[in-house]
Amino acid sequence: MFGQRPADFQLTQAKLAQMATTIDSAALLTYRAARQRDQGRTVTREAAMAKMAATEGAQQVIDAAVQLWGGAGVVHGNVVESLYREIRALRIYEGATEVQQLIIGRDLLKEA
Repeated sequence: MFGQRPADFQLTQAKLAQMATTIDSAALLTYRAARQRDQGRTVTREAAMAKMAATEGAQQVIDAAVQLWGGAGVVHGNVVESLYREIRALRIYEGATEVQQLIIGRDLLKEA
Protein backbone atom coordinates (compact mmCIF):
# COMPACT_ATOMS: atom_id res chain seq x y z
CA MET A 1 0.00 0.00 0.00
CA PHE A 2 1.52 3.34 -1.11
CA GLY A 3 4.80 1.49 -1.66
CA GLN A 4 5.02 0.35 1.96
CA ARG A 5 4.12 -2.71 3.98
CA PRO A 6 1.07 -2.27 6.23
CA ALA A 7 3.38 -2.86 9.22
CA ASP A 8 5.32 0.29 8.31
CA PHE A 9 2.36 2.56 9.04
CA GLN A 10 2.13 4.11 12.49
CA LEU A 11 -1.61 3.50 12.71
CA THR A 12 -1.04 -0.20 12.08
CA GLN A 13 1.62 -0.29 14.80
CA ALA A 14 -0.69 1.54 17.21
CA LYS A 15 -3.50 -0.93 16.47
CA LEU A 16 -1.16 -3.86 17.08
CA ALA A 17 -0.09 -2.30 20.39
CA GLN A 18 -3.72 -1.94 21.45
CA MET A 19 -4.45 -5.54 20.45
CA ALA A 20 -1.48 -6.85 22.45
CA THR A 21 -2.45 -4.80 25.49
CA THR A 22 -6.01 -6.12 25.35
CA ILE A 23 -4.77 -9.70 25.20
CA ASP A 24 -2.32 -9.20 28.08
CA SER A 25 -4.96 -7.50 30.22
CA ALA A 26 -7.30 -10.46 29.87
CA ALA A 27 -4.47 -12.90 30.60
CA LEU A 28 -3.50 -11.02 33.77
CA LEU A 29 -7.09 -11.05 35.04
CA THR A 30 -7.24 -14.78 34.34
CA TYR A 31 -3.96 -15.42 36.17
CA ARG A 32 -5.18 -13.38 39.15
CA ALA A 33 -8.39 -15.39 39.40
CA ALA A 34 -6.47 -18.67 39.08
CA ARG A 35 -3.96 -17.65 41.76
CA GLN A 36 -6.71 -16.67 44.18
CA ARG A 37 -8.57 -19.93 43.48
CA ASP A 38 -5.37 -21.88 44.13
CA GLN A 39 -5.23 -20.11 47.49
CA GLY A 40 -8.70 -21.44 48.29
CA ARG A 41 -10.46 -18.10 47.94
CA THR A 42 -13.82 -17.50 46.31
CA VAL A 43 -13.28 -16.00 42.87
CA THR A 44 -16.78 -15.29 41.62
CA ARG A 45 -16.07 -11.66 40.74
CA GLU A 46 -12.53 -12.28 39.53
CA ALA A 47 -13.59 -15.15 37.26
CA ALA A 48 -16.45 -13.08 35.82
CA MET A 49 -14.08 -10.16 35.18
CA ALA A 50 -11.56 -12.45 33.50
CA LYS A 51 -14.22 -14.12 31.34
CA MET A 52 -15.73 -10.80 30.30
CA ALA A 53 -12.37 -9.17 29.55
CA ALA A 54 -11.14 -12.21 27.61
CA THR A 55 -14.17 -12.70 25.40
CA GLU A 56 -14.95 -9.04 24.77
CA GLY A 57 -11.26 -8.32 24.23
CA ALA A 58 -10.99 -11.24 21.83
CA GLN A 59 -13.91 -9.84 19.85
CA GLN A 60 -12.18 -6.45 19.61
CA VAL A 61 -8.84 -7.98 18.65
CA ILE A 62 -10.33 -10.26 16.01
CA ASP A 63 -12.40 -7.41 14.58
CA ALA A 64 -9.24 -5.29 14.36
CA ALA A 65 -7.42 -8.18 12.68
CA VAL A 66 -10.14 -8.42 10.05
CA GLN A 67 -9.75 -4.70 9.42
CA LEU A 68 -5.97 -5.02 9.10
CA TRP A 69 -6.28 -7.95 6.70
CA GLY A 70 -8.80 -6.08 4.57
CA GLY A 71 -10.69 -8.17 2.03
CA ALA A 72 -8.53 -11.21 2.75
CA GLY A 73 -9.81 -11.14 6.34
CA VAL A 74 -13.26 -12.27 5.25
CA VAL A 75 -12.26 -14.94 2.74
CA HIS A 76 -13.57 -18.34 3.81
CA GLY A 77 -10.75 -20.52 5.08
CA ASN A 78 -8.58 -17.62 6.23
CA VAL A 79 -7.63 -18.02 9.90
CA VAL A 80 -8.85 -14.50 10.70
CA GLU A 81 -12.24 -15.20 9.14
CA SER A 82 -12.49 -18.46 11.06
CA LEU A 83 -11.68 -16.77 14.38
CA TYR A 84 -14.19 -14.02 13.62
CA ARG A 85 -16.95 -16.63 13.32
CA GLU A 86 -15.81 -18.66 16.33
CA ILE A 87 -15.55 -15.84 18.87
CA ARG A 88 -19.31 -15.36 19.01
CA ALA A 89 -19.91 -18.70 20.70
CA LEU A 90 -17.21 -18.03 23.29
CA ARG A 91 -18.91 -14.76 24.24
CA ILE A 92 -22.06 -16.74 25.12
CA TYR A 93 -20.72 -19.91 26.83
CA GLU A 94 -20.65 -19.78 30.62
CA GLY A 95 -22.74 -16.62 30.59
CA ALA A 96 -22.97 -13.76 28.17
CA THR A 97 -21.24 -10.46 28.89
CA GLU A 98 -24.39 -9.01 30.42
CA VAL A 99 -24.53 -11.91 32.88
CA GLN A 100 -20.88 -11.36 33.80
CA GLN A 101 -21.63 -7.68 34.39
CA LEU A 102 -24.46 -8.58 36.76
CA ILE A 103 -22.22 -10.99 38.67
CA ILE A 104 -19.50 -8.35 39.02
CA GLY A 105 -21.93 -5.60 39.98
CA ARG A 106 -23.71 -7.69 42.61
CA ASP A 107 -20.43 -8.79 44.12
CA LEU A 108 -19.21 -5.20 44.31
CA LEU A 109 -22.43 -4.11 46.01
CA LYS A 110 -22.13 -6.92 48.57
CA GLU A 111 -18.89 -5.32 49.75
CA ALA A 112 -20.37 -1.85 50.06
